[in-house]
Amino acid sequence: MGELVRIANRPDVFPDGMLSVFYIEVEAWNEAETFGRRLRELVGAGVKTGLDADFESETISEVDVPAWAADAWAEAAPRYAAHRGDEEWTVQDFLYSFEPGHRTWSWWDLTAVSGNIVCMWIDSQGEAVYGCEELRWMVYAAGARSMVGPLLCEAEEWERSASIGNS
Repeated sequence: MGELVRIANRPDVFPDGMLSVFYIEVEAWNEAETFGRRLRELVGAGVKTGLDADFESETISEVDVPAWAADAWAEAAPRYAAHRGDEEWTVQDFLYSFEPGHRTWSWWDLTAVSGNIVCMWIDSQGEAVYGCEELRWMVYAAGARSMVGPLLCEAEEWERSASIGNS
């Protein structure tokens, strides 16, 4: 199953090893589904860009970036800065982070944990430490209040969890 399919739908295969997880706090329990759809839209836009864009050009088309993201970018900056520092991402920074050969992770799923906590599952090929700042930025741009991770976790835990935000 390809990454784009996993972004839209719960994977129907078991992962090959441990997954990397991020525990994410959203504003309220009833915002988890909306957050999930927004996060999946951003990841999808990035992955599509990685497949289609000309990374030799000065700018990359932003056509796949959801319309709501323009306002979300400004709202994400203070939450990201509190977690990671003052540097704010531009839409172009985000898109260029999906350049083939540079990204060390692939999307797996997003699941409910409890209340206003959700879990983002990433295939990092079993690596505990990897470049994932674009993931952090997307999480905050999608509306997260805070997050913890990445942490390695057994795939059986993912299998027992219900996916959210999918088609």
